[in-house]
Amino acid sequence: ISRGLMAGMLLTGLSVVASYSRGALVAGAAMAMLLWLKTKGTKKIGLAFMMTIAIVMILAFIPDKWFDKMATIKTYDQDASAQGRINAWWFAVNLAKSNPITGGGFKTFTHDLFLRYAPNPTDVHDAHSIYFQVLGEQGYVGLFLFLLLGLLAWRTGSAVLRNCRDKPELRWAHDLAAMIQVSMVGYAVGGAFLGLAYFDVPYQLMAFLVILKVITEQAPSTQAEAVGSAPGKQTHLPFVRPRNIEYGQSDLLRTNQNAFDMGPKNQVK
Repeated sequence: ISRGLMAGMLLTGLSVVASYSRGALVAGAAMAMLLWLKTKGTKKIGLAFMMTIAIVMILAFIPDKWFDKMATIKTYDQDASAQGRINAWWFAVNLAKSNPITGGGFKTFTHDLFLRYAPNPTDVHDAHSIYFQVLGEQGYVGLFLFLLLGLLAWRTGSAVLRNCRDKPELRWAHDLAAMIQVSMVGYAVGGAFLGLAYFDVPYQLMAFLVILKVITEQAPSTQAEAVGSAPGKQTHLPFVRPRNIEYGQSDLLRTNQNAFDMGPKNQVK
């Protein structure tokens, strides 16, 4: 399973490059950087080596038109696609200014509204950004709640990482929370250039973080278990006097108790 997941990660990286998407390239770079930062110990060197080999192999087979497309990041002011997105972003800002509480509502990037709020009314585009999409459709209040949701999800993931500290049995929860945070960075960075504000996967990842937090908070403390099982530590159970003893056993117990109370000198030889 682990090898299959590793192969899936490599194929995902390949698909990012093959998509010719500038936003995907930036998001992939941000995810790779955070993944490297979250890797501990000597694994950092191995991960950096694997990333370098993968990048070299991918770049060796990339056609020249891919580099030409990525070079337009520096000359966005001359790219028609980039200018269309900027026009849509200004449309969202102007619409939010006019309706700061509720915004324009769902599916508000229409030709009719572009005629009223866009700098270039004839250049109609989708939001191409989760942030401007929420701003235009839900207003400033909706954008604040959207950003707050992402911030709280990140803090929840950090709380899971703290709960898993010095607990080897919760290593799986630690790794899962860390990788979800990496995924959230990919969504936050790549989403700046894609209109996927209502994509279901990020919200599913947020739910996973909440579940992980509950699980790790309810997990027993490793320190408490170590103290309870330390050498020389004996657990004293309370003495329970036997009741409902079978016939004949009560007399025997009473006789032994009387013999013990009489002492060695008075015991029957």
